[in-house]
Amino acid sequence: MRSSITVTGDADPTLAWSRYEHLVLWPTWSPQISDVIAATPSLSTGLTGLVVGPLGVRVPFEVLGVDAEAMEWRWRVQYGPAHAILEHTVRAAPGGCSTCLVIDGPAFVVLGYRPLAQLALRRLVRRDL
Repeated sequence: MRSSITVTGDADPTLAWSRYEHLVLWPTWSPQISDVIAATPSLSTGLTGLVVGPLGVRVPFEVLGVDAEAMEWRWRVQYGPAHAILEHTVRAAPGGCSTCLVIDGPAFVVLGYRPLAQLALRRLVRRDL
């Protein structure tokens, strides 16, 4: 199943992109993430690591592509049989920016993750957290 979410907010596009780009910032805007464990502190193609979620669950990930100039990136996450590919973009919008997330995976993953993703993306595009 493939589904997309688009959210607009008052953050400058470079601020929203920075929140994606710097892994240490993920827990500040994404309440379902408590930590990110990776070899480098920034997004880069080929980067692998673990996203730490509720109850300390560690979900492996691999960054499939990053285009910082276009403010776009893709990654794959997998936890047992649950897997998804997520594509993120940040764009300028009147009064701030918008972000779009496309989730591709089994229906139970996509439908289960959508509410959490929508909450996180609303925070990502806010000027003040």
